[in-house]
Amino acid sequence: MTYDEWYEVEKKIEEHNLNDVSRLMGMNEMTLTNVVGLDAYLSLKIIARATLMAEMFYALYRLEQEGIQVTTKYEDNYPKSLLKLKKRMPPVLFYAGDLSLIKEDNVSIVGPQTSSKKLKRMVKMAVSKLARERRTLISGDIKGVDQYALKQMLSSGGNVVGVLSDHLIDKIKEYKRYISKGKLCLISAIDPYAFFDVTNALDRNIYVCGLSSCQIIAAVLINSGAVWFTAIQNLHYNWTRQLVMEVPEYNGNLRLEEMGAIPISRDDLQSPLSIDEIIEKNNVYGEDEQPQIDQMSIFEFIGEKNG
Repeated sequence: MTYDEWYEVEKKIEEHNLNDVSRLMGMNEMTLTNVVGLDAYLSLKIIARATLMAEMFYALYRLEQEGIQVTTKYEDNYPKSLLKLKKRMPPVLFYAGDLSLIKEDNVSIVGPQTSSKKLKRMVKMAVSKLARERRTLISGDIKGVDQYALKQMLSSGGNVVGVLSDHLIDKIKEYKRYISKGKLCLISAIDPYAFFDVTNALDRNIYVCGLSSCQIIAAVLINSGAVWFTAIQNLHYNWTRQLVMEVPEYNGNLRLEEMGAIPISRDDLQSPLSIDEIIEKNNVYGEDEQPQIDQMSIFEFIGEKNG
């Protein structure tokens, strides 16, 4: 069942005050269509899944043997920060590790897959500041800046939540030591055995934003791919506060600052100021003000080269 189909089912559950999805179990096709109001196709899907409950429980048992737990947006331990994503939040999360590592003041650091020594030094300074403030780092564990920040945080003894879009089962084996120490939690909205898929990767970037109280973009070029596209989306939907490092050689950093991202300099990172204090100092917009991002070109929004 797709997310859109599930949200249609959820809408009908709310309309009929059923309170719990389990109330649908045992209903026949006529009841689901005529009483609940689902279309025939969705009704048949629900009935088919009800006959697979034994297989589902066995699959959950197998996942537990691999160290993987499952939660849904209806559970108390589901990350509350994801609720702000509304229909974009994942209904189901697979995870390994301690979900309580997800706090209210998590910070994510994202950037390109290749980076200079200068950029790595700035990222390392940012990670050190987060570790001193005992904040959890949210990371997509993507090759480059994201993965560098993750490993720096773990090596410094800090806490990390890794948000994956593929190969969860393999990453659990790779990071087993940190998971067992309670320093790392890996989560995924996708089947733990799934391979890479572009759509899932883009969704993962949104989940990283959702879990973060603020996000630091280390470096990005205009129209350069997923980091740029997600940053533009975030400025539009306000999932999290957007910070951008002052690295002039990356034109995307300059453009994002023009569109309302909060600059963070090398001096800021070396200062005793906290992340929140840096935001307060550098944010030129008041709480009720919004940056004018509607002047961006369509090419910037869709992430395509303009000439």
